[in-house]
Amino acid sequence: MKLDILIAGVGGQGIITMGSIIGEICVKMGLNVRIAETHGMAQRGGAVEVFIRIGDIDAPLIPLASADYVVALEMIESLRALKYLKRCGWLLLSNIYLPPPNIDKVPTKSQITETLSKLPINVLLIDVEKIVNEMKDSRVVNIAMLGALLSFKDVEVFLPIDIAEDVVEKKLGETNKKALIMGYKQAIYESDRKFVNCVDRDS
Repeated sequence: MKLDILIAGVGGQGIITMGSIIGEICVKMGLNVRIAETHGMAQRGGAVEVFIRIGDIDAPLIPLASADYVVALEMIESLRALKYLKRCGWLLLSNIYLPPPNIDKVPTKSQITETLSKLPINVLLIDVEKIVNEMKDSRVVNIAMLGALLSFKDVEVFLPIDIAEDVVEKKLGETNKKALIMGYKQAIYESDRKFVNCVDRDS
């Protein structure tokens, strides 16, 4: 068994922290895990990707078109990361939209969602802005998205929500634990944001 997850976003969103939390959960579960990072501009706002491979794997980087899940903490970065997602894989898409400065032609939110709706992938849109507003803390985006990821049964086999709650609370405090649970519950109970475009018949 294995699970390949790519986390994508921009600098300052806590993507590296999210990867380290997943790594710690894997250690507690006794799982083999390999984590690798790639960075765009070495500054706040540059593209960041974290590759997480759990289970029976060798190479640290996820091959193109083979990730089970892509977790995009920013909408524009989801388009860059799609090349790693397998056919009928799941894109977990935050509604955070951070267009880069000094670039004229940037896709709008509606253009991004329209593009995604035409692809042979499945999409779960997470209203992270709602969670951020309720928590009054913009730093919880990464952990809210982690909670959404853990709502999938094939992920929770590797990364149980109760273990995640314990790790997050000890490393990041009670506020982030609440954000984790909010992301988890939103993904489960607000299924109107889940768009199943295709089913992998081989899985």
